[in-house]
Amino acid sequence: MLSPARPSPFLFGLLTLLSAGLVWAATTYAYTGEHLTSRSQEHVLKVLTAYGKTCDKGCPYYGPDVAEFVQLSEKRSATSWYTWTYVTNTLKSVKYYSKVNLERSANGDFTMVTRLLGEADKATIDELTRLTKREHAPAFDAGVTRFSVTAQPDGRVKVVQAMSMTASGMITMFGGKIEKGMRDGAAVTFQNIEK
Repeated sequence: MLSPARPSPFLFGLLTLLSAGLVWAATTYAYTGEHLTSRSQEHVLKVLTAYGKTCDKGCPYYGPDVAEFVQLSEKRSATSWYTWTYVTNTLKSVKYYSKVNLERSANGDFTMVTRLLGEADKATIDELTRLTKREHAPAFDAGVTRFSVTAQPDGRVKVVQAMSMTASGMITMFGGKIEKGMRDGAAVTFQNIEK
């Protein structure tokens, strides 16, 4: 009769070391894109805040893999609000809250910063989840997208989109895809602005 196999102390030690090696350090990815347009600052803001009108299929504005993108009525003011996004693709589906802050100048220039809610925002996430019945399960540990929109001397408008995303765990194995996604996302935003 065969006895059940038991790992040797050496094998057990090796497995322990290997499994400890599977802990990935947090990695931050960044990308900045620039675009010049003949569209007004107001038009750019309208496109950037086209909540409910940006998705992967059937929306006026294209959002790759976006199934739903909405502005929440809860905790909203004229210069600050929350959004909820549902992104689904072959790798992973994610749902998450973000906070948006808008600063406008008298000449129409503006800066809009969207920040993914994280661990430090637990109370806000819990409140939004209770109020909206929407889940917060992001793929990234942190993320910030900053739009700077400024009028240029030649009459055009310059749009600068700067993104920074921090990830840990297995998702860091797809760093190339993350960086490509950031570049492609900025390109799509600039295409939407021209519509």
